[in-house]
Amino acid sequence: MNVSKPKKRLAAIFAGLFCLSLAASSRGQVFENIAGFLPTHAEAERALEREFRLIPDAGHAESDLRYLTSRPHMAGTEASHQIAQWLRDQYQSYGFDAQIVSYTAWLPEPRDVELELVKPQTRALATPEAPYDGDPDTYDPRAVRAFNTYSPSGEVTAPVVYVNFGTPDDYRELAALGVSVEGKVVLARYGEGYRGVKARLAEQHKAAALILYSDPEEDGYAAGTPYPQGPWRPMSSIQRGSILYTEIYPGDPLTPEVASVPGAQRLAPADAANLPRIPTMPISANDAAVILRSLRGKRVPRGWQGGLPFTYRVGGSSGTQVHMKIVMDYAERPLYDVIAKLHGTSDDQWVILGNHHDAWVFGAADPGSGTAAMLETARALGTLARSGWKPRRTIVMCHWDGEEPGLLGSTEWVEQNRAELQAKAVAYINADVGVAGPDFAASATPSLKDLVRDATREVADPDSGASVYDAWVNSTESPTHRLSETGRQSANPQWAPKPPVGDLGAGSDFSPFFDYAGIASIDMGFGGDYGVYHSIYDDFYWMKHFGDPTFAYHVALARILGTIALRLDEADILPFDYSNYASAVARNLADLQNRAMHQPEAAAILKPVGQASAQFTASAARAEDALRAISAAPSDPATEEKINRELPEVEQSLLAPDGLTGRPWFKHTIFAPGAYAGYSSQAMPGISQALDDSDTATLRREADSLSAALLRASARLDEIARLARQAPAPTFEGH
Repeated sequence: MNVSKPKKRLAAIFAGLFCLSLAASSRGQVFENIAGFLPTHAEAERALEREFRLIPDAGHAESDLRYLTSRPHMAGTEASHQIAQWLRDQYQSYGFDAQIVSYTAWLPEPRDVELELVKPQTRALATPEAPYDGDPDTYDPRAVRAFNTYSPSGEVTAPVVYVNFGTPDDYRELAALGVSVEGKVVLARYGEGYRGVKARLAEQHKAAALILYSDPEEDGYAAGTPYPQGPWRPMSSIQRGSILYTEIYPGDPLTPEVASVPGAQRLAPADAANLPRIPTMPISANDAAVILRSLRGKRVPRGWQGGLPFTYRVGGSSGTQVHMKIVMDYAERPLYDVIAKLHGTSDDQWVILGNHHDAWVFGAADPGSGTAAMLETARALGTLARSGWKPRRTIVMCHWDGEEPGLLGSTEWVEQNRAELQAKAVAYINADVGVAGPDFAASATPSLKDLVRDATREVADPDSGASVYDAWVNSTESPTHRLSETGRQSANPQWAPKPPVGDLGAGSDFSPFFDYAGIASIDMGFGGDYGVYHSIYDDFYWMKHFGDPTFAYHVALARILGTIALRLDEADILPFDYSNYASAVARNLADLQNRAMHQPEAAAILKPVGQASAQFTASAARAEDALRAISAAPSDPATEEKINRELPEVEQSLLAPDGLTGRPWFKHTIFAPGAYAGYSSQAMPGISQALDDSDTATLRREADSLSAALLRASARLDEIARLARQAPAPTFEGH
């Protein structure tokens, strides 16, 4: 059987869509259309998708996750290499052209991590996580001890200051209280930002060292029943994690913007701007309670009290001191990326899916659930290919090594292949913590948000039996729903609210694609009551008892991933919605203009950005109108191909060649992680940071850069409109 479509022509697509929209207006809604497809192709696409969605299987996903979690497999170890080899072999068995691509990166492993309370009494801390009967993985001696990757080695004895979450506002509050952290060990709880930003702020405030801990208020007993009776973090659990300053740049610290391959020029570690300079370590809530209970001095400000059952105090006096010793073994260590291709009729456009395969320990939810879902997506696509279907575009499935230390494997691959990716990549779809519960969430570039929503309409939610889309709408008020977007009304007659799709920030492997190379990206997964993040307890037992016991949500994720991939792969015209993008730009710019109202000079500087935004909006509308208005000529496949090449490049036009001020690796002018926000997205980051800093010179430079980017994108959209207007169209037979 061959279910691939014959190449139909551009004019027919949009003429047909126009006819269908006219017919739909008389009956209230469109029943058959799929964005980007000729109406006569829509049913063939739906048939292909239905056939695809029958294949993913819970038993296969469970078996794959059991293997993936069968051993600790931290980046830089032979166990990670073995997982990569197994993944390569799986893809080859599905019919993909799969290989391992290797890099090296400056990467530490812990040799000694010690912590001791020395005043007011002596007590050894840095206690290992407790094993639990019934879960044999928690007894595995191969599990790496808890540490923070990229901490330097060091030994410190000093008083302790509790700094709440360790955010800029928290340090300002301490200053108002007259408390200095200079020369002290600061104790910060996880939450409200990336741990690397906490380390950077502690360093900037001249702290001698940093201790991080998970307070039960965030993800422990205050949230629900702890493991092993429930899904939340037990008191002995420790959150491992990187403190690399990825907000400056991710990837190998010694090769920024250069692939870490043999012969690459490398910085000296002392010159790497994203390497922390103060010793940092994570501890359990049990150990943190010992320190916090011993602190004296002022009671903490309102909002700083966590979930431990005593009054928190700021500390800072010599009456409470700790001794910390960290010995790290730094070396160039290997990374193993797996790149698998299902070649299409046209190999000059790629639809890319990815997730990392390295884990802090066993990694059932993070990242194994996303990997297991991707494997089922790939197995289903391979089954279709064996039945005679051939993708229109090449589908590339990637599994990255070294994500946990700092997006190492994906960044090095993108840096090495940036030119080819910018020429060929249609989009990148990321699935990291793929399944940790039943609540779907996603973030995406604005032009692809409706594509995500549309795909979830096609997949059943395992719990409710309705669509994932409907369950998503109903869960948007859930506290576990981790991504958000300003809600807007949909264009259908019922005016139902759209579920929120967030903006892209950082923290996973979409970042080098989107922030650095300008590849349109999506990040998605099912969340829930997930309290074992980066701990030894994120294992198969946890997933089987709490995360997804029947593996039905692994199957649902595989179906959504495949539906999106097939729509991007098979589309007659790629379904980018740049009118939606222009609306997002205008909305975010209005927010910045409101912030600048009290700075007259800033308001004047932003005026040309407003004009460029208006032009971007007008160009997006012209392109949309032109594509709909094609008529009266024979078909023209060459024009269709040209438009499909132009559409992904609109996103690339929004890159600043020299990057953001002070962070040149980050080149996207519209979205990037905030300089002090960690993973969270910041709209128009260069301008936003300049307003925060009241830095007029930087504001002017960033405003000029953003205006130029918007005008480049406008010109690209105008070229799409020109191509569409010159395309001949067929007659309206059958309408």
